[in-house]
Amino acid sequence: MSDLLDLELSHHLRPVEAPPELWGRVVEAQRPRGRAASLFALPMAAALTLMLAGALYVIARGQPSPERYRAVDPTAECMRCHT
Repeated sequence: MSDLLDLELSHHLRPVEAPPELWGRVVEAQRPRGRAASLFALPMAAALTLMLAGALYVIARGQPSPERYRAVDPTAECMRCHT
C-alpha cells in the first residue's frame, strides 16, 4: 500500500516552476506596514477595556435593595414639617 501511495504522490507532487510575479509578491509582503494599524489598535483596546470595566461594575453592584426605593405617602411626608 505504501508503494502505491508513494507512486501517486510522486506523480502529483512533482516540482514545478514558480510564476515570475511570485517573487514580487513575496518582496511586497515583507515590507513593514505603516503605523496606522498600531495607532488604531491602542484607542480601540482602551475603549473595549473601559466598556468591560463598566459592565463588570454594573454586574458587581448587584440589584438595588427594596428599602432604598420604598413608596412614600406624599401627605404623610408633607405633614412632617407643616403641622
